[in-house]
Amino acid sequence: MTSKTSTAPNALLIHEQTVRTHEQPPLTVTVPRACKLSGYGATTIWQFIRDGRLEIVRVAGVRRTLILYDSLVRLLAPAPTSQSAPRRRPRKQRASEARA
Repeated sequence: MTSKTSTAPNALLIHEQTVRTHEQPPLTVTVPRACKLSGYGATTIWQFIRDGRLEIVRVAGVRRTLILYDSLVRLLAPAPTSQSAPRRRPRKQRASEARA
């Protein structure tokens, strides 16, 4: 799965604007709406649903899958950053460095 960091902030920006204007955010969104908000394609959204990263609601008698808006916002929220430097793999030593 690919990460689309350039479009994800748009959904968060929409969420922040909704909160600032005191409008109530939607409880759920459809899969096509989640695609528009997140920038991910439908296949990726369905994979997130299967993986359990997005919570859904299905109403009896209605053939539609609704995604909980809060779970979409949580998925798109940036990961909390720690104050320490990012962990990286150690550099490989060159043959000339190993002999010294």
